[in-house]
Amino acid sequence: MKLFLTGSFITIIILIVLFSYRQSIFSTSTLPYDDEQQGLNEQITISFSHVVAENTPKGIAAEKFKELVEEKSNGRVVVQIYPNSMLYNDENELEALRDNEVQMIAPTSSKVTNTLPNWQVLDLPFIIESNEQLKKVLNGDTSKSLLQELERINVKGLTFWNNGFKQIASTSPIIEVEQFKGQRVRMMSGDILQEQFHLLDAKPIAIPFGQVYSDLKNNIVDAQENTISNIYSKQFHTMENHITLSNHGILAYAVMINEDFWNSLDEEIQTIITDSLEEMQDWQFERAELFNEENLSYLKANPNVNIYELDEQTKNAWKEKLNPIYSRYEKKINSHYLEALLKEIRSN
Repeated sequence: MKLFLTGSFITIIILIVLFSYRQSIFSTSTLPYDDEQQGLNEQITISFSHVVAENTPKGIAAEKFKELVEEKSNGRVVVQIYPNSMLYNDENELEALRDNEVQMIAPTSSKVTNTLPNWQVLDLPFIIESNEQLKKVLNGDTSKSLLQELERINVKGLTFWNNGFKQIASTSPIIEVEQFKGQRVRMMSGDILQEQFHLLDAKPIAIPFGQVYSDLKNNIVDAQENTISNIYSKQFHTMENHITLSNHGILAYAVMINEDFWNSLDEEIQTIITDSLEEMQDWQFERAELFNEENLSYLKANPNVNIYELDEQTKNAWKEKLNPIYSRYEKKINSHYLEALLKEIRSN
């Protein structure tokens, strides 16, 4: 028996050595070089996640950014875009960015306010009143200061994209201030936005963008604030067929990238990214305006949709009701940002 066990042990050792030799485990020679693999280890992939449809101002801007970056880098940088909350929704995409689960996102400015309260200055109603003012603000010093604040949370702020002005879409007409009373209004999370609807005697409900359609279908909310392009592209108007053109707030997207990932890129790639964003900036603003104009014309042509406009008297009633919100921001959050924003808007 002892001889049998010894012989079996020796046989196993011989088989292991033979197998290892055939598999070149002990070989120190270099593997053959495959020139088809050259450069693959240098390719950089940027995962860009967002929550809206491709046929929206943010959706087409992301595609334009991808096109420019890949062209300028000769394919060295690949931008993979994940729209429609495929990866993350607007409640968890910032956390995913900070964890480098994705490298780029472009959330609405309101989604940053819980982390950086100063950003609520862009949520103040009726501050910005024209596309010219909006473009000035989103390209101005106030916005640059807001983007710099992102460094506190390991995020590099790059620029702002535009989606124009927010309107009120509802299941029944909301024109007069009194018609807000008791209405369950979907909003993005944020103290200023919540206070806005409390002042209007409505019942604000914070709901992720990707969940709005189902909540409308299930009669969980009665109304929402959103841009025309988002209302149209997501078919919200099929359930909320009363739309008031209030232009009471703006919807801006903060384009941002994980800071550690950004710092890992060489200067050439960083320049390609910033140059691409700068090159498309005016184009993005113009396309956003065009999208909202075209989508509004489609809605006006729809016999099942009712469009209302605020006259000056009614708009002033809205403003009067919302007036306390400005002093709240000034006293409790940051008076400097409010002063800087107003100065920027009024400058020639």
